[in-house]
Amino acid sequence: MYVTSDGEILSGHQRFDAAKELGSKKVPVVILNNLDFERRRGVNIVFNRATNDMHKNDSGESLSERLPMSVIQEAVKDLPDIDPNSEEFFPCMDSTMEDTREVMGKNINHFLYHAIRQAESLYHWASTSIPIVTTKKKKIVNGLGRLQHASEVGIPEVQVIVIDDKKSELAAVLLNQLSMDFDLMDKYADILRYNSFRRASNRQEFLMPTMCCDLISAMSKSGKTQRAASTFNPESQKHVTAWKRWYGETVLDFGAGLLDKSLVMRDVMNVDCVAFEPYYTGGKDSGFDIEAARYITDVFLQRVAEGTEFDSIFLASVLNSVPFSTDRRRIVTIVSALATPRSTIYAGAISRSSDRFLAATGAKDNISNHETQFDSSFAAGYEEGVIVADLMKHPKAQKYFTVDEWKELWSEGFSDVESYLYKPNQLVQVIARDPLPVNPKELKEAIEFEFGLPYPNDTLDRVDQALDAFSARLQMAI
Repeated sequence: MYVTSDGEILSGHQRFDAAKELGSKKVPVVILNNLDFERRRGVNIVFNRATNDMHKNDSGESLSERLPMSVIQEAVKDLPDIDPNSEEFFPCMDSTMEDTREVMGKNINHFLYHAIRQAESLYHWASTSIPIVTTKKKKIVNGLGRLQHASEVGIPEVQVIVIDDKKSELAAVLLNQLSMDFDLMDKYADILRYNSFRRASNRQEFLMPTMCCDLISAMSKSGKTQRAASTFNPESQKHVTAWKRWYGETVLDFGAGLLDKSLVMRDVMNVDCVAFEPYYTGGKDSGFDIEAARYITDVFLQRVAEGTEFDSIFLASVLNSVPFSTDRRRIVTIVSALATPRSTIYAGAISRSSDRFLAATGAKDNISNHETQFDSSFAAGYEEGVIVADLMKHPKAQKYFTVDEWKELWSEGFSDVESYLYKPNQLVQVIARDPLPVNPKELKEAIEFEFGLPYPNDTLDRVDQALDAFSARLQMAI
């Protein structure tokens, strides 16, 4: 078991419960120190996956479906009971340090890249590793990925636990195919929500494709050719004039991230661009500027209350980072309430045909500079197309969409919805018009969610102000 100095279990919850049920009075533990709250949550998830030599798309549920119960039942028949308070009950206490190259030489096998990256995460971020389990002849029972990581980075010795050959088949099944299925939607919900922030490394000085790709296509010779977003030059008066004719002069950047695109539209293109970003970081890669986020929200809500009509509302890859379907539907409800009959919604998201998704699921080689992230990422399991990554720094869930999913989502708030795939960036795009009638109860729930979003030790704390602003805008009690 792996615990903090305060006794918080990071790995071994099921082993602890089993030991108590069997009557064990003590259990051996490894104490990990100096892990903050987020790091402990990340370590908890990584331990779960690093213990089992999992592949990218494995989950506790998928492993249990393949669990050969007949093998387990047959093996258990021939094994004697063990006193839960005897030394034999804890073979981990008899581990030895063995030469990595020697053990590796007896286990030449295909590389388990996902398992290697999980082992790397534990070694780098938590300064620990899980022992390798072998037979007496040093054949791996469990821990091939951990062994391969040690060999890869040049760790001279690995901790080895040797078990009897009679137990090896059963041990291999239980250690590699029995896993706890994490309830990410319950235990990690708020962490995944506030880690949706845009990383400072993503700052850009040009518009996102969602903010200009339809215009770029219309300006092509055929009027339909999809071209890169960089074709649009925000410093070109000709381009800006065409942009304003297409998108209008008063726009909303909903989920503005670092505000870099909002500032391009406002300061470079002279567009009345209103921004809303609840998780503003001030350009930092970690931590939030909560007061700045509240100020941005206050300015936005003032324009909402004043009844500002937005010609266009942009959501550029915003909903990729919203981890749960209920949350995404709430955002669509809010955007629908912000739109007027003359507003057009331009919403884009990274698709499941993108290189990023294919790399994250192991269907394609990793992308340069995202290598470790995508090797250690895995399918969340609670919804199709959701990938969990960046576990040890800022655990984050990313939802990747199909064109049909994207259209279905926006059809919950609009009657006129067109969706398509923007191939230069493999984005699903939607153009939505004609907002559906406001449901006051649903809008109230959506506002309470969005304007009370969690921070690590706080909330956005703008629910009352938002309810007042939307009530004034819509001239109805919410």
